[in-house]
Amino acid sequence: MAFSPERIRAFDLLSADITKVSKKAKLPFRTVNDLIRTNERYPELIPLLTDWLRNVESKSRLTDPREIAQLRETLARTLTTIDAMGTEAVPVLFDQLYVEPPMPEVNMAAVGNALGYLAVPTDYKRMSAAAADRSLGYGRAGIIDWICKQGIDEGLQLVVDQLADPSVRPFCLRSMRQFKPLPSGLHPTIEQYVDDPDSEVRKQAKLTLKKLPD
Repeated sequence: MAFSPERIRAFDLLSADITKVSKKAKLPFRTVNDLIRTNERYPELIPLLTDWLRNVESKSRLTDPREIAQLRETLARTLTTIDAMGTEAVPVLFDQLYVEPPMPEVNMAAVGNALGYLAVPTDYKRMSAAAADRSLGYGRAGIIDWICKQGIDEGLQLVVDQLADPSVRPFCLRSMRQFKPLPSGLHPTIEQYVDDPDSEVRKQAKLTLKKLPD
């Protein structure tokens, strides 16, 4: 797929900023792809990446909503790293869930995954609100997974309630297996999805049923 001149320019601007900070910190990174692919840490770059995400339109000079959403996704992926925990990246990522125009779910999923990686227990209120917001579609899948990992009964019920939304149904069924121990009373709720038209829903329902106590 050919990229527009505007998109190429935006990523060149970002690469220039990454290169400047990296050289000063004696890091080898020059592009966002370098960051996404590496196993090395880059704490010195977190403030820069956060600032870019917060001000993505003015920094990138992009005007196409699709390209802006793609850049938001890319930046969210670079912030899915341990050194972004407890930083300004977290509230900025929360803000991305409700930008205008809204991000497509396919791009928003990276934001949800980043929050699922970075959030801490004190973020529970905001995470549960996002997990319950059906306007976010499957963009909230990573957030739903985080909710289940917290082991809170009301969180599990929140996820059970989201089974009514087909866009996140397979993710909910899969994420429930993170909750330990699962209550046996979930049998009737999950069994109804064993014959769901969606093959992934059927698969996840069967796997989750195996985790339920008799």
